[in-house]
Amino acid sequence: MDGETYLEILKENGLKRSKLVKLLEKQVAILYENDLTDLAEETKWLAIDIAEYEKENGVIDI
Repeated sequence: MDGETYLEILKENGLKRSKLVKLLEKQVAILYENDLTDLAEETKWLAIDIAEYEKENGVIDI
């Protein structure tokens, strides 16, 4: 999925980009730079899963 689609998924689900999610997004960029596309895609979905978990559990980004 491209970056626009990723951000749209976050927006549609009311998800926040916490420090952890942003860290994973940086990791995605590094993975793409090193032609590790499959792992980058998995990491995007992990970031979405974490954002969902944080929303459901009221995690506050400090």
